[in-house]
Amino acid sequence: MPYICSFKRLPALALLALVAAGCKGAPTGMGFQDPGDAADVRASVLRNRTLSQADRFGFPAVTTAFVAASADKDAFNLAAPENDEAVFLATLTQTIMARYGLDQAGATGLADFVLPDIQPLGDLSGFPNGRRLEDDVLDTELSLIFGVFGPVVPALQSDGVDGNDVAFLGTFPYLADPHTS
Repeated sequence: MPYICSFKRLPALALLALVAAGCKGAPTGMGFQDPGDAADVRASVLRNRTLSQADRFGFPAVTTAFVAASADKDAFNLAAPENDEAVFLATLTQTIMARYGLDQAGATGLADFVLPDIQPLGDLSGFPNGRRLEDDVLDTELSLIFGVFGPVVPALQSDGVDGNDVAFLGTFPYLADPHTS
């Protein structure tokens, strides 16, 4: 019997991990109700652990593509998004100009677009306004760099991966089993 989840007091990273795990082995004291079926209780990697933020769940590849130095990547991943523009706008703008050859206006426009690095929830129209499994987020980001904010370079607007090799499932957890070989 599955756990009944209530996400009111759950930190975002714990929520993401539990949703991915289907709420199995849910930790106590965080808004979860155990239906009492001991046969289905599974140990959780979150149980009796202190959780800390290690990365963000915002736009994909922001730290990879727009933050240059390793120390800056760590600082960015640990920072609160509400401070992104004040703390990281100049860094992202400089990195974008250096890496992708955009001028100041284009680099600032792209940095403004990805900051604050948050993922909107509730809007199902697709990336960048929320995210659906089928959204090709890297192609969208590449077209922003090499078509919207920067010089138009059609050959660089796609990563060449146009879909999954295995279809999504129609029910939770929606993702197909990972490849084992």
